Amino acid sequence: MSIYELEHAVFRETKKTFNLNSFEENKLALVCLINQAHTDINIYSHTLNPLVFDTEAVIFACEQFCLKNHRTHINILVNETRPITRISHRLLGLSHRFSSSISFKKVAAASPPREDDFVCFDKSAYLQIPNYQHYVGLCNFSDADRTAQFLSYFKSAWEISSPDIELRSLPL
Repeated sequence: MSIYELEHAVFRETKKTFNLNSFEENKLALVCLINQAHTDINIYSHTLNPLVFDTEAVIFACEQFCLKNHRTHINILVNETRPITRISHRLLGLSHRFSSSISFKKVAAASPPREDDFVCFDKSAYLQIPNYQHYVGLCNFSDADRTAQFLSYFKSAWEISSPDIELRSLPL
C-alpha cells in the first residue's frame, strides 16, 4: 500500500481494501475516512487505543465532522472505560463539548465478545483492526457489504448497552 493511494482514496468509490501496517497508517486511514463521511460514524473499540484515537489529527477530524451540520453523529461503544478515563482521552473531552453529536456507551456483558476494533462510516466504508492489541489493520472506502456486517453487530450491541457513569461524570 502506498500512502499516496490511501490519501487519495475516494469515499464510496475506491473499492480497494488497504492493508494498514502501523499505528500511523491506521491514524491516516481514520482521518481520511472521517473527513469524507457524511452523517454517521460508529466506533467499536476495546479501549480507544490512544496511539490511533487520541491523536491531534483524529480529534481535529472528529471536531470538524461534528461541525459539518446538525445531522452528524458519532456513536462510540467501548469495552473498558477505565483506560479512557484514566488518561483523560481527548475523544471523551470532545464528547462533552459536542454532547448532541457524540455518544458513548459501555458494551453490555450480554454482547458477544469480539477481538477486533472497527469503525463504520455511514453505511459505506470501514476500518478494522482485527486484533485490538496490535496495529495491523484494514480499511475500505467503498464496501457496503462488509460495513453492513460490522453495523449489524454494532447496532445490536448498542441497543443492549448503556451509558457508563464514569464516561458522563468527568469534568471538562
